[in-house]
Amino acid sequence: MVLEMGSSEIIHEPDGDSGIYLLVIRLYGPRWIQIGGLGYRFFHRGSYGYVGSARRGMKSRLNRHLKEAKRFHWHIDYLLHYAEIEAIIYGQCHSDKECMLANELSGVIQFLPGFGSTDCRCRSHLFFSPHQRRLVKVGYGSFGRIGLIPRLYWKKPSLKVFDLDFNNG
Repeated sequence: MVLEMGSSEIIHEPDGDSGIYLLVIRLYGPRWIQIGGLGYRFFHRGSYGYVGSARRGMKSRLNRHLKEAKRFHWHIDYLLHYAEIEAIIYGQCHSDKECMLANELSGVIQFLPGFGSTDCRCRSHLFFSPHQRRLVKVGYGSFGRIGLIPRLYWKKPSLKVFDLDFNNG
């Protein structure tokens, strides 16, 4: 299903049940945040990208991240209590490419060690950039480099998408 959002944007709803995603997150001020078992971590003001996956129930997983009130389960839930999601980019796949996307990003974007990666061998699943434009462009391009078509699931109305073509697929 495709939803029109404004004059030139097309928002895609997942038509399959599994895939990977990149949450584009904004933290408006620096702060220390307790991240579950990781303890307190310092977060700079700026943009963060979080890589996740859903082996089933992709739409439900993405909508859960967008909810303000929720039980803290994953590392990202602790950060999202203080920050907000500005966009969600996703790619549908049946094989687990979550770590491929995280490894692709870790070679280009600063990462926070151990965040979201306690059940795999990745350095991290959370990435930081003071500049949102760079994070979005690198994230969007990384989907293509691992063989997936990036699609936009959700975008904050005031977010500029930086001339990326989300009208594919």
